[in-house]
Amino acid sequence: MSGQGYVDDAVDALAQSSVYVSPELSGATALHDQLTAQVGDASIGVAVFSDNAALEASGPEILSEIAAAHPDTATIIVAVGDDLLAGSRVLATNEAMQIANAAEASGADVGDALTETIQGVIAATPADAPALGVDAGPFIGIALGVAALVAAGAVIFGVTRSRRRATRQAGAHPLPEPVRTHVRTLQALSAEYARAGGAGIAGAVEMAHDAGTIAANTTELFDRLDRKGEEGQRAAAAVEYGETLRKLTGALDRDYLLDILTHPDLWDDPEERVREVRTAVSAFSTELVENIKQVNARRGLHFQVSLDGLIGRRKELQEWDRAFERADGDTGPVPRGD
Repeated sequence: MSGQGYVDDAVDALAQSSVYVSPELSGATALHDQLTAQVGDASIGVAVFSDNAALEASGPEILSEIAAAHPDTATIIVAVGDDLLAGSRVLATNEAMQIANAAEASGADVGDALTETIQGVIAATPADAPALGVDAGPFIGIALGVAALVAAGAVIFGVTRSRRRATRQAGAHPLPEPVRTHVRTLQALSAEYARAGGAGIAGAVEMAHDAGTIAANTTELFDRLDRKGEEGQRAAAAVEYGETLRKLTGALDRDYLLDILTHPDLWDDPEERVREVRTAVSAFSTELVENIKQVNARRGLHFQVSLDGLIGRRKELQEWDRAFERADGDTGPVPRGD
């Protein structure tokens, strides 16, 4: 990468301002002002390019070079066309990219998706985040794909592209439905929990991390099944994960767990309800990683975790599950409960 042109302009501009918007974009000045107001005094750099920037370098390369040139900036957010990327020195591994993924998956235009990403990053950034400098720690995006070692303090960067990940490998298949729908829901919920955590809601940051990690690992599992799985494994996984993710997203939904965390005084047995969901999330996340290991070892997949018990114990989740099945045209049996 030559470092000439688009990226150079952004690097220079971010030395003077928290936001760079390519003049090629329509409404560049208004978008610059909108995003600058959102960033405020947060340690965030935002660079917005037209699709033409991809002719100079890939999105991950652009993000890497900007991060290397600005070691005092905690989080960098980049848009190339409508493709969002993000990485951070102060957030948990994968967290910045998960927030960007969720914002992009919402279907909002680039300006609104960037605004949502900025808000999510600010909410998720810990109040005691360390001061940065040339000895800053690793710059981390979602560590599933490209990894680059760049200059300026040997910053380590790992990131994958977000919604356009369907082009990640030649011949790779998109996530099967309804798995893809549930993954997008988890990404959106991860951002909502991150914002709630930033507002001081106890337990929300942990759930933001868990939801985002499950979304990322589900995508990784199906990628590996494409490359390494035995015949029929992907189809079996699609059925199993479609059903289990449906129940998981219902439990994590803003009208259930997020509302319990936000308004515990309005629910009966709030602590027990939270414990039930956390136990289910932990069990499912563990099985998901085990399934990835089984694919790596060329072994058959074993599905042992069922969330039927979680739904069966709670009438609210039973009603949600029935409504989902009616909307999906499924008139099959549903869990019975109290």
